[in-house]
Amino acid sequence: MKESRKSSREIVKSANQQWNQALNQGELESLIDLYGDSATVSPGDGTLLEGHDEIRKLFSGFIEGGVHNHQIETVKIIDAERQITQVGYWKAEGVNADSQPIEFGGVLVTVLEQNDEGEWQLQSHVWNVAP
Repeated sequence: MKESRKSSREIVKSANQQWNQALNQGELESLIDLYGDSATVSPGDGTLLEGHDEIRKLFSGFIEGGVHNHQIETVKIIDAERQITQVGYWKAEGVNADSQPIEFGGVLVTVLEQNDEGEWQLQSHVWNVAP
């Protein structure tokens, strides 16, 4: 996601829109492209995934499992040179083990870094699921 001359809030908003759209439309490769090559993801279960292959496997399961209508609400943005950290809430819909519709969500933290080409990529994405 290449952004120039935009505020941190606009960059985060654009990144969130791209992320939500890719997941909600089941566009796995578009979703993976938003992450840097050595990005890390922690999906709230105590594991730490690193790199496109591990992240692809995780989100492939989410898409195949019917996770949809993902949304992000930004609470706080912390920016530094070529890096933006977002703290916020997320929510989504899916189905439980009995194929009944459910809603779930929690808190997330994302770190975007600007690469040498001026593109902003996710380098860290951590979330939890509220009980």
